[in-house]
Amino acid sequence: MDYTFKQFIEDLEAITSASQDHDVITRRAAPLLAKLCGNPEAIPAEYRTAPAGQRGRYILHRGPRFNVTSVIWRPGDEARSHDHETWGLVGVVENEIQETRYVSRGARSLGGKVALEVREVLRHKAGAVSRLVPPHDEIHAMHNPTTKDTLEIHVYGKDLMGLQRHVFDADGTVGSLVSGKYMNC
Repeated sequence: MDYTFKQFIEDLEAITSASQDHDVITRRAAPLLAKLCGNPEAIPAEYRTAPAGQRGRYILHRGPRFNVTSVIWRPGDEARSHDHETWGLVGVVENEIQETRYVSRGARSLGGKVALEVREVLRHKAGAVSRLVPPHDEIHAMHNPTTKDTLEIHVYGKDLMGLQRHVFDADGTVGSLVSGKYMNC
């Protein structure tokens, strides 16, 4: 039997009830997200495609300890280096995505500068899961270098909508990043 979205939410509820440690949560939940990514049909069809001309971003579950979204990256879509201000997991359901992971040094104050160093550039295929563990392992950039849409499932310990986060220029200048509304709410 395929792993369902309902099972995934129940398992995440148990994990986040048992621990508040970001490393523990993401380590325990990553294999479950990989399992969910193996069943694309677990995500309703209307949340697996993007509207014409834009990236898709849909809330699938909103709860007190975590949120789950689907994100559709069109060919060429990218998000420059940014942080999350919470733990997170990113799982690839369909196609692939390029993720650049960074190490940073310095305070993240708006208008200030941090030293960003590329730690690794990864090409995640379907089933791959990336863990984001603040404060030292959560800065990344994303890019869909393919000619097809990429479907991902994102899980975060906070609702990113309206959350003040940071985006980083190539020279390390720290800017403001506040995610807007989801397409379905």
